[in-house]
Amino acid sequence: MNTNINLLLHKDEETLKRQRRIKQFNLLAVGSLIGIGALSFFIFLLIQIANPSSIKKEQDEILRKISELQTRQAKLLILENRANNISEILNKRKNLSKVTNTILTKTPDRLFIESLEVNGKSVFITAHSSSLSAIGEFINNFTDMVRKKDLIDALTINSLIFDESRNSYQISLSANLIL
Repeated sequence: MNTNINLLLHKDEETLKRQRRIKQFNLLAVGSLIGIGALSFFIFLLIQIANPSSIKKEQDEILRKISELQTRQAKLLILENRANNISEILNKRKNLSKVTNTILTKTPDRLFIESLEVNGKSVFITAHSSSLSAIGEFINNFTDMVRKKDLIDALTINSLIFDESRNSYQISLSANLIL
């Protein structure tokens, strides 16, 4: 027989390799368990620090504030819409102060206006004076305005009456406005 062949020793080397692999695998398994345990503990600590009930309270508070801001935003949009509508109306509105100011500047000092009515595109004036010259000046001023197309484009004298009880002349006229 051959004495140089040592089969047992060969088997021991293979067994040692297997045992090393098993030890490595066992170390890897234990290391994985320790890593997973440490990761779980870290996540547990994060959850305890974050405290879900306080997060829920903060979330509710933020939602309440957002709701209040949405209500405020809606009110502001309504106010803005109303302001825009008012601006439109003011822009479309006729400037009656210009009409009255122009009429008053064209009225002589000795003539007194009893009534002044601005209706759409017309103006109706009733005035009186003790002097026909003041009424004549008033009519001349208005006819000049018609010629120049300054505020009015047509003039109609409705009446010219002498009131004996007041000892004054009364004139009533209407004019078409240029607006």
